[in-house]
Amino acid sequence: GQLTMTSKTDEASAISMTTNQGSSETIVVTNTQGTGDGAIALTSTVGGVEITGKNSTLTMATAGDVALTANTAASDNITITNTQGTAEDALKFVATAGGVDIDAAAGKDVNISGGQLTMTSKTDEATDNITITNTQGTAEDALKLVATAGGVDIDAAAGKDVNISGGQLTMTSKTDEASAISMT
Repeated sequence: GQLTMTSKTDEASAISMTTNQGSSETIVVTNTQGTGDGAIALTSTVGGVEITGKNSTLTMATAGDVALTANTAASDNITITNTQGTAEDALKFVATAGGVDIDAAAGKDVNISGGQLTMTSKTDEATDNITITNTQGTAEDALKLVATAGGVDIDAAAGKDVNISGGQLTMTSKTDEASAISMT
């Protein structure tokens, strides 16, 4: 039949499973027959669920999907934080065979900030492209590159074109100097 563990006390660690005999010990919870998404479920109906590992790795390995879902209130957040890592890849999203999709709801922003922003394509083909597209915006600045303190450099390989097309082409200098606009 079922195995049920129920605590009759209102205190911290009301149910506790602990090993304390050596560095090789493990605690294993295994379901060998269940096939549903909730075959093993950790549920807290009022509070949170905390998983803590010290000097180790938390691994989620599955033949299916991994879903992190917040589904309670408009103020719900999912936050992934590394408070100690200082390497360039302190937080890393890797898809070894497929793509990575970052998608926000209509009217909401995708905000990437920090040090330098580098976008590099791994496709090694002559037809390789990086495309930034705004399919909905109709304003004059529907796609805008702004450097508030530095310059903007658009540079193509020798023998290749820089192609700017559309309605009017407007170039305005913000400096009062000789060669304020120069085409060489």
